[in-house]
Amino acid sequence: MKNIFLTRLAAAALLVSLASSCDKLLDVKPQASLPADTALTTKQGVEAALIGAYDAVQSGNYWGLRYLLFADMGADNVRWTGTLPSFGQINQNNITADNVELSNMWASIYSGINRANYVIEAAGALSDPSYTPATAIAQARALRAFHYMNLLGYWGGTPEGYNKPNGVGVPLRLTPTKDISDAQIAPIARSTEQQIIQVINDDFDYAIANLPAAYTSANNQNRGRVTKNAAIALKARFALRNGDYPTVISLTAPLRDASGNFALSANYVDLWALKNQQESVWELQFDATDANSIAFYWYPTSSGGRNEVDPATGLPAAHESGDKRLPVNVNPSPAGTTQKFSRVTGDDNVILVRNGEIAITRAEALARVGGIANLTEAVKLLNLIRTRAGLAAYVLTPTATDLTGQNGLIAAILKERRVELAHEGFRWFDLRRTGTVMSTITSITQPFRVLWPIPQREVLNSSGTLTQNAGY
Repeated sequence: MKNIFLTRLAAAALLVSLASSCDKLLDVKPQASLPADTALTTKQGVEAALIGAYDAVQSGNYWGLRYLLFADMGADNVRWTGTLPSFGQINQNNITADNVELSNMWASIYSGINRANYVIEAAGALSDPSYTPATAIAQARALRAFHYMNLLGYWGGTPEGYNKPNGVGVPLRLTPTKDISDAQIAPIARSTEQQIIQVINDDFDYAIANLPAAYTSANNQNRGRVTKNAAIALKARFALRNGDYPTVISLTAPLRDASGNFALSANYVDLWALKNQQESVWELQFDATDANSIAFYWYPTSSGGRNEVDPATGLPAAHESGDKRLPVNVNPSPAGTTQKFSRVTGDDNVILVRNGEIAITRAEALARVGGIANLTEAVKLLNLIRTRAGLAAYVLTPTATDLTGQNGLIAAILKERRVELAHEGFRWFDLRRTGTVMSTITSITQPFRVLWPIPQREVLNSSGTLTQNAGY
């Protein structure tokens, strides 16, 4: 019998979540005593499973710490200052296939995919005239698309970037694992990057067509659910990563307000000092009883943390003089921390989508397509971000080698994006999609290291079915 340990963990996690889910992400009380085969035949059971699907995103091995942290720590925004060798490998870009952080993240993401698949199947089969399954299915498909997009971020594509010829993908599972028998969790080969891209876009399209603009409930019980605008923004993020700039422009157009802007919080720091601000589009909900460990890893032992990471030395210099974001991204007290995650008790929320990102994403797509109208709007959106940061307006500047100022504008947007989205899980993927990993991160001298290795245990246990990324 094959030892398919990590996949079994994902299957077991799903069964536990169905049998004993508690209200972690949303303030909704799922059933706590029904076995999975019974619970999934009722709308209450499907709703409990859906909450379990959301809860997977909050794992400390995923967006509760590691996924967003490693995107900056493997790049040039965060440095390792602690004692965990597995973190050190990521920061120094000498990752080995047996790194436990990769194994745990891979398992957590596939657990989330399995939970989403279970909701999709169960909601579609539910025969209850009082229940409309499309909304639950849409949420689960948005989550599944999000998971696969995140898998491709670290493990897919090519050393040159994403959506290139011969890009590698990941194993594609679209049906749930309902128990932990070997027959149901047999290893499968990797799909191509293009096959995964198609599934992601199909899932987002279904979600966009069927998700509500907002959820109504007493006491904000539905905070944390993905909405139509969140799905649109995520698909636009994915399109930007893949270099599909016309799609980015088309998707983000209806998200603008009447003046053609995006609603931002007046003060940058308020997005994290407070919670669920107007600018936030999709935000993971944490509290002291359902906490994350992000600030704990940032803060010194004197403040109750473990001081595993701090801002990289190059991050302050990336800010212009007078930038109001600097003390937020690089907190002066306690030194070596960030105000984006400051609650060592673990009740910082995690913003997954916000209007600041959408604005700068649209600005970049407009700038890359070019043309006077597009460049003009791109400058307007860039200055929306810069004005809040207390910076002077950017002025489009044509030169003898850049007749429209397009190239200079793109460079300015990318520079702004690094600072605006610091510590939010973007930097590594921005370097990858722009093909600038090796020119930016000098510790990477071998192109194969631009992709992470598939966890060694997954490869070994597949008996040759699951192939490793080249070079590992």
